[in-house]
Amino acid sequence: MRYSKILTLTLLLPTVMSGVACSDFLSLEPPQSVSADAYFQTMADFRAAIVGVYDRMQISDWYGRSLPLMSDIMGEDVKQNSSANRYQEFQDFEGQAISGHMYERELWAETYQGINYLNAIINADFEPPSASQTEFNQILGEAYALRGLAYFDLCRMYAQHYTFTADAGHPGVPIMLEADVSALPARNTVKETYAQAVADLNQGISLMTMNRYGPFMMSKTAAQAILSRIYLYMEDFSNAVAMADAVINSGKYSLVTGSAYLSQFVTGGSSEAIFELAYSPVDRLGNEHLSGMYRASGYGDYLPAKDLLNLIPAGDIRNQFFVEDPKLGGKYASMRVNKWPTGSGEDNIPIVRLSEVYLNRAEAKARIGQAAGAQADLNLIRKRGLATAPDVTATGQALLEEILIERRIELGYEGHRVHDLMRHKRDVKRVDFTGDVSEMKYPCNFCILPIPFEELDVNPNMVQNAGYPTPTG
Repeated sequence: MRYSKILTLTLLLPTVMSGVACSDFLSLEPPQSVSADAYFQTMADFRAAIVGVYDRMQISDWYGRSLPLMSDIMGEDVKQNSSANRYQEFQDFEGQAISGHMYERELWAETYQGINYLNAIINADFEPPSASQTEFNQILGEAYALRGLAYFDLCRMYAQHYTFTADAGHPGVPIMLEADVSALPARNTVKETYAQAVADLNQGISLMTMNRYGPFMMSKTAAQAILSRIYLYMEDFSNAVAMADAVINSGKYSLVTGSAYLSQFVTGGSSEAIFELAYSPVDRLGNEHLSGMYRASGYGDYLPAKDLLNLIPAGDIRNQFFVEDPKLGGKYASMRVNKWPTGSGEDNIPIVRLSEVYLNRAEAKARIGQAAGAQADLNLIRKRGLATAPDVTATGQALLEEILIERRIELGYEGHRVHDLMRHKRDVKRVDFTGDVSEMKYPCNFCILPIPFEELDVNPNMVQNAGYPTPTG
């Protein structure tokens, strides 16, 4: 019998790792696996299991490359190099030609495998020792919050944005809260999927009181920061402001400046890092890291579009995230993205930073008419890049446009642009492009990923996204 790809991935958990020191965390890898049934016997088992989830999130098929890269190449700020052959069909929006490509298949499979790991932690029948209750609650809270993030990520990658329909009743992704290999789940609605993500993150917030290993593991404030993004996507602007306020007013984070701003993804753990995935010499991805898709010494498949470069003011420190490559010429000239410069793929991957939280709050406030607050937040980010930048005076729609431009600059190549375009119901318009497509009108069928063929082939209850092919025969 063939099973849904959501649950055919056998739930395997890392072996027990006891006595893990902070300095050891970055190099932890699960060396073996055991069945979930016999696994959860001690607190050490839970510590090891949650490390296994972070370990999976690092891989190139998830946050290590695919999720942020595919989000950006479907937008306006990336153009193909002459040799580009990885993910090309998504940059060219070749929806009709996609029939089970590995990239959307692996992102789907790896994310659901992560959810299976998290479900095992959440559903485990275990009573911790009283002295370990706080740590147990923290790990359980991390599991809930990570599951909420996973469902949000699946939904924004494989489903149209929240306000695509008036009631968000269009297809989202299947919600699986426990392992059942015989299940053939249908797609829940986007409204239901977002509700699950919000509920999980709020449950995580209620349980987490520790801050384990700084920004390299989920925390209460990280969950609040992610909720500020989710509520913004939902156009629940008051809650987006409230979650951003909680993070900013916590006093735990501050914006970095100067050389520290430029090196924050290399050194990791900066004062504005809320949640990021850390890479060490042990778990480095080399050219399979996100950076390998941009660096000349890596695959170098993708280049920064002049559309974005021309938006960055002269003297703005963020210009230094780009380097000139004299070997590039003609329509490919002449810059490369250098946000992740380490050739070995040891740069950290940001999931949420303080600068995004300020911009989330700025947009939410602008959308509900709180112009002064929105201007103040936007000024912080703009002047961090260029101290002499003029104060923001725009209001109304003009203010919102300036915030969206700042998001484009500040969050560039971190996987946000196409989602910002879709939730604002805008066309994808590429001025500087080297592929086959310069424009995609909204609504855009191919600005989200197809449901993998393997899933459709074995599950009659699963429906494909509009415009994409379905299995035949």
